[in-house]
Amino acid sequence: MSNDDYVVDPLRDDEVRENAKRLRDFLGVADVKRVDVLMLEKVTDIWTVKGVKPFRLDVVPDAALPHDSGLTTYDGSRVVVQIPRRIRHSAFMGDGYSRYTFGHELGHVTQHLDKLMLGASMPRRRVANVTPDWIPKFRSAEHQAMVFGAAFLINDEIARGLSSADDISIQFGVSLPAARIYFEQMQEEIARPASSLRVLKIAEEVKAAITPKESFSNKINFLNDPVWPAVNKRSSPLVTSLCVRPAIPSTTASRTGIRCNDIIP
Repeated sequence: MSNDDYVVDPLRDDEVRENAKRLRDFLGVADVKRVDVLMLEKVTDIWTVKGVKPFRLDVVPDAALPHDSGLTTYDGSRVVVQIPRRIRHSAFMGDGYSRYTFGHELGHVTQHLDKLMLGASMPRRRVANVTPDWIPKFRSAEHQAMVFGAAFLINDEIARGLSSADDISIQFGVSLPAARIYFEQMQEEIARPASSLRVLKIAEEVKAAITPKESFSNKINFLNDPVWPAVNKRSSPLVTSLCVRPAIPSTTASRTGIRCNDIIP
């Protein structure tokens, strides 16, 4: 079965990019500036989120995929990526769209094995795949593959020193739309720590503004409380308590040595 898109296991964009970097590392191109996608023709095993699996890249006649730029399937024993000869030739010449197609299909290979093993056929349409509105991005096979393709072909360390999507497209040989997606995500990632600090600062300012400020005048002082009688400075709460209670016999005061008349006017 072949659809434009599939519902797959949820992945955040940063998780997809991490998967792409793991594949770069597995293929030995982690630090390479410009990935040679045609090296995949010699790859027989590939890393996936389900472990290392048998893999094959087939270059097929254009007539085999007249409406698609690439196709990923599972043949019962291995994951297979089919690339039309026209796309392979353009990739060899450095065309960004064609190079990106290889990376896009690798996004399906590494992340969507469960669907492929159930019979899903994942093409990359020449006129762009259509994703139904009810499929959220983080569960869209096509969205994940798009994010993956750019992350696989782009060296993060070098890209951080570039100032535009055009520069990224030229430097790493990816399509301009893919470079724009990557550049926007990179800018968001760079801005995120600063945004977090601003939010934290605002939260602290709001908390300080709404928290009542305690002052000495607001504290309850039992000596100033109107329910207590005025007492001499030498008195204590205990003394006052003993002296203002009318039920205390005079003999009790005599035994304690306290004379209420001395301290209460």
